Amino acid sequence: MKNFTRTEDFTKDEHLEIIRRAEIFHDGIKNKKSFAHLCPGAVIATEFFQESTRTAAIIQAAMIRLGGGWFGISGIKGTYLESGEEDLEDTLNAVAPLCDVMAVRHKTFDLTSFAEKGFRVPLINAMCGGEEHSIAGIAYTLISKKYFNELKGMKVGLYGMSKSSRPIKAVVKVMSYFGVEFYEDSVIPEFKMPEHIVRVIEKNGSVYKQEKLDDFIGKVDHLFVIEGLPQTGEDENLINKFNELFVPISKEHMGKILKNAIVDVIEPRSTTDGRLVALKETDDDSRMVGKELLEMGVYVTMAVITYLLDIEV
Repeated sequence: MKNFTRTEDFTKDEHLEIIRRAEIFHDGIKNKKSFAHLCPGAVIATEFFQESTRTAAIIQAAMIRLGGGWFGISGIKGTYLESGEEDLEDTLNAVAPLCDVMAVRHKTFDLTSFAEKGFRVPLINAMCGGEEHSIAGIAYTLISKKYFNELKGMKVGLYGMSKSSRPIKAVVKVMSYFGVEFYEDSVIPEFKMPEHIVRVIEKNGSVYKQEKLDDFIGKVDHLFVIEGLPQTGEDENLINKFNELFVPISKEHMGKILKNAIVDVIEPRSTTDGRLVALKETDDDSRMVGKELLEMGVYVTMAVITYLLDIEV
């Protein structure tokens, strides 16, 4: 039984298969085609022990598009977890017989180790643990492929708190399979991409460089502006230092970006001092494609669900 608890659960060929399926779903739905025959009666459990504005909606919409249904929780209020009468593993095991596949979101839970114990249904990482947001990693890659078709040789810029961003850590691991050149400005060194992920990037045949935003903004094809919210427990002095040096993306920045480039602002786009990582004055620029994540996320999740359930597409 396959799981998708981290990007490494899929090989490069499997990531390509997910993208192939997602493109079929994208084109089909755009042409009013129904895929409700693929998973009639199937159920996905969305077990979200952490707040989610977008990911839960993406997963639920994906299963509905496939002809199935969903149930789940949002937060622990009113559950036995809140009262301390059971732990997280007990909760997941209790509802497993009621579903065919399960998506889990939690700040610290190690979903990969849990899956290795032998769970009865396939598991999907819906931003679980501190490492990555696996679905988002493929969805952002799909956005790149939509605009550029060929990922090999692309130049990708990263601006912001790479260390704290679970989506961006998944993005670079997925994209690194395809010969991408990454440029990172983490504003302060303490928030740069973790070394073990840089090793994954290089092992997969891609290139990682640290440069200042002003040095790479005019040469990248895809710029990611990373959310400015640190992980729990981060040093307050470092956060204040980051906020002092961070400059939000403005219309002036957009004037330096390649005409055919795209810009993804990872949401929520706030910083701890109340600013936005990209000013609202940039929202109407046609190169801003961040809102497409929801749409691409649905197609990617449809692809992941059908793949894990061994359904041909």
